[in-house]
Amino acid sequence: MHLSTYYYQYSVAQKCAKPSLGIRFLPTCSTVLHRPSSKKGRSLTRKTKSLKMKRLIFLAMLLPLLSAKAIKVTHGPYICDMDSTGLTIVWVTDKPGRAWVEIADDSMGHFYGKERPRYYATLHGRRLLTDSVHCVRIDGLKPDTHYRYRIFSEPVEKWKYDDWITYGKITATDVWRGKPHEFRTFPVQPRDFTFLVLNDIHERADFMKELCKNVDFNKVDFVLLNGDMSSRINSQDHLFQAYIDSCVSMFATRVPILFNRGNHELRGPFADNLYRYFPTRTGKYYRLQHVCGVDFLFIDSGEDKPDSDIEYSGITEYDAYREEQAKWLREMQANKTLGRYPVVAFSHMPPTLEDWHGPYHMQKTIVPELNKMNVKVMLSGHLHRYGYEKPGEIINFPNLVNSNNTYLLCQVKGGKMEVDYVGLNSKEKKHFTFPLK
Repeated sequence: MHLSTYYYQYSVAQKCAKPSLGIRFLPTCSTVLHRPSSKKGRSLTRKTKSLKMKRLIFLAMLLPLLSAKAIKVTHGPYICDMDSTGLTIVWVTDKPGRAWVEIADDSMGHFYGKERPRYYATLHGRRLLTDSVHCVRIDGLKPDTHYRYRIFSEPVEKWKYDDWITYGKITATDVWRGKPHEFRTFPVQPRDFTFLVLNDIHERADFMKELCKNVDFNKVDFVLLNGDMSSRINSQDHLFQAYIDSCVSMFATRVPILFNRGNHELRGPFADNLYRYFPTRTGKYYRLQHVCGVDFLFIDSGEDKPDSDIEYSGITEYDAYREEQAKWLREMQANKTLGRYPVVAFSHMPPTLEDWHGPYHMQKTIVPELNKMNVKVMLSGHLHRYGYEKPGEIINFPNLVNSNNTYLLCQVKGGKMEVDYVGLNSKEKKHFTFPLK
């Protein structure tokens, strides 16, 4: 969907400055060009000069208003962390400001038919004004319902003292000349659904577009980004150029992203800021996400080498982090959070097929807990090649590893998950069936 913007004009001065209205000087009369021959002429000249000066002063006062630039959307919007009754919408502007989203379901007529509910970016009870990364959480929606939405951004012009604030020009999605964005919430009850898995793109945004050129995203319920979408994270611009901007252009304004970190998302001077762009309701990357009768288990597998490795410069504690996740898995079993539905696990690193420290430590901590659960299949990446591990002595569930040059198109239907392993040529195509009952 195309994002266009329009600007609300609030001041009379701004309206007067529109080219269609024009600001014109009075025609210069001959009495101004020549010495007047009478007192009447001299009086007319003084009045004309006075009027001209007043107009010049008015223009000088008007110029600062005309030069004020509206806030601009530089990235997004895109959808993440969706469930049956809520989602988060994220976008970025070129300056900080207040942000909100308006939504309408199909029963509510045209967007301009009535005033729409507003959902603001907030933190601890205050609407955020000092951030250019806008994350708006929307809850209380109807399951399996088509919604339309538009985003608003409004900069702060003046903040004198306390909370006496003057706002600047609003930028919003154009729903008059253009169309609102849209999404559909997940159903509560089980039904057939489709999702796409991408991993190990490593900043090859153009390749990702080429790889997905035949994917009909109108038939995809969500896209899982299963790690190493970038090689490192150096800055905000680097993050968006690596893959997020391309995801937005292909699907992410309407099809939600479910995000899982890889080991390369753990690297770089901006890596600690990644959560701002893929927020979760729990505040954790590892989490349980229920979709249409399937429990999706996100495992945040960490780094592949020991924490003491020289490559990490003494900043990693992923052994302790994996132990934390093992404890979380035990608690869910004790609370009987799992068991009612089949479990599909996502882990960037596969726990087998590589004899490095990370997988070995997963076998000691996370895998024993997964083996006690109703895990029907695990989907992984990391290896940059196809891999498949059958249930055996180490894992009692199959593990399908997607390469760096293919995607997985997964269809849940009839108590099974049908998976197409697809690359740029037909030789790379494979098919798998995983029972979910």
